[in-house]
Amino acid sequence: MLRPLYCPPGALLRQPPNKRTLLTLAIESSCDDTAVAILSRTPARTQLLFNERISSDNRAFRGVHPVITVQGHNSSLAPLVQRALLALPEQPASSSAANGRLQQKLDFVSVTRGPGIMANLAVGLNMAKGLAVAWDVPLLAVHHMQAHALTPRLVRALGMGMDMDIDMNIGHHGDRGHGADVAAKHSPEGPKFPFLTLLVSGGHTQLVHSAGLTNHRIIANTGDIAIGNLLDQTARVILPPEILNSSPDVMYGRLLETFAFPDASPSEYAAFFRPATSRLDEINPQPTSHSWTIPLPFRNTRRLAYSFSSIHTQVHRIAAANPAMDMHERRSLARHTMRAAFQHLASRLILALQDKPELLQDAGATPTLVVAGGVASNKFLMHVLRETLRARGFPNMRIIAPPVGFCTDNAAMIAWTGMEMFEAGWRSELGVRPVGRWPMEVDGGDGILGMDGWLRM
Repeated sequence: MLRPLYCPPGALLRQPPNKRTLLTLAIESSCDDTAVAILSRTPARTQLLFNERISSDNRAFRGVHPVITVQGHNSSLAPLVQRALLALPEQPASSSAANGRLQQKLDFVSVTRGPGIMANLAVGLNMAKGLAVAWDVPLLAVHHMQAHALTPRLVRALGMGMDMDIDMNIGHHGDRGHGADVAAKHSPEGPKFPFLTLLVSGGHTQLVHSAGLTNHRIIANTGDIAIGNLLDQTARVILPPEILNSSPDVMYGRLLETFAFPDASPSEYAAFFRPATSRLDEINPQPTSHSWTIPLPFRNTRRLAYSFSSIHTQVHRIAAANPAMDMHERRSLARHTMRAAFQHLASRLILALQDKPELLQDAGATPTLVVAGGVASNKFLMHVLRETLRARGFPNMRIIAPPVGFCTDNAAMIAWTGMEMFEAGWRSELGVRPVGRWPMEVDGGDGILGMDGWLRM
């Protein structure tokens, strides 16, 4: 399925005036999306010249099938790169030996090295190596989750608004496809380090303290399944068959949100969700109008970790015991499943802020929480986070999230991460291999630069 992604306008950037134009082509192939982007950065402007992805069709398996996805990458990547190269700008006439129609050369190639599915990563990495060799330019093999964490900095550079109350409505008015070039308002770079990052996707659930480009400390991690995986798997047993079967892809968590809250309005969220005003209030099970409840994980401990297996098990038990569940109960189950999962995210965040005051010491008057990854597009999640922080004594915490098109896996974020790493003086050896499991932090040290294959320019 071809998915032209939103390519927002360029924007002014505060850069040293002596920096020349930089061009990078980026490839993302860590899971089921084959994505390619071209990013241009000049002293006055950052612009996405191309940004598309093609998703493999896994609907027959109701989940990501590794064989199908790697076949999709092998089929889609080369044609997608070929189309992307046509979006490269022309060289100035004065520098062309012919008639000024020669396209500019890439300065470096960016690609996801990990984490992800090894075979899928290898397809993108090998293509990127080939392009780097053919163009005789450096390779930047970057960390996928680092890219998610840095995505708001890309969005700022592109001149897009990102405050949560605004961003909850960004991205729902249609994608503009590649090559969009519309005048943008001036926007400063940001968020500035340090900031907290809540990485919520199909493969990861992490609360991270981001102190620098490669300095990311894990505060809380999931010990079992990731929240995106939980939402997708519980949606399979909650959603009515007709809705499940009509899905254009296997992102069932997105359908679960729409089914649970058809209006997707703050008033609808407020009528259902009341934030816990204390730890005791949080511990007490949330009542429902049915015979079942979905308790909060880890409600009796202050352990800084995530666990979603109990929610997964309880929801499947409820569904198995009620095969003839009516629409009202299904919608209620969908709401309480998301409520428990999102309140669990919020509860660990509150505990981290209470038990680790150093997280806010260098954050200034307005500390920032970046929410990134596919689940960051969930509006109810944003409501739960905002209202919980407000109720528990952190009303000044600023929550920002990328527009919907930048929450899911995309090559634009890989291009931006490559750009930041390149400007910081890093590049990758051509012999680097894909990394299936690549933590951002290893034993308190830098997990990103701790991986082999980095070169200092």
